Amino acid sequence: MALLEIRDLSVTFQSGKAAYEVVKSIGFDVHRGETLGIVGESGCGKSVTSLAILGLIPSPPGRVTKGEILFEGQDLLKLPEGKMRDIRGNDISM
Repeated sequence: MALLEIRDLSVTFQSGKAAYEVVKSIGFDVHRGETLGIVGESGCGKSVTSLAILGLIPSPPGRVTKGEILFEGQDLLKLPEGKMRDIRGNDISM
């Protein structure tokens, strides 16, 4: 089992009446002992992906609209903020 599993993750930002999907259906696994680097052009969604994993997308205007973020088998998207604070910085960081 992977330490971190990103499954079909999408993030959308609202601007006025328009919604923009800035991360669309991405997925990857990170296993124990591995290091992951996310690379790409400016504006391609690297920081938004990382912020989504950490539960730090500013809402509003942003939100995770689809997918799962599994860390050690638990879906981080379903955890209360207090539990995320315990994980953030101690177990996951960017």
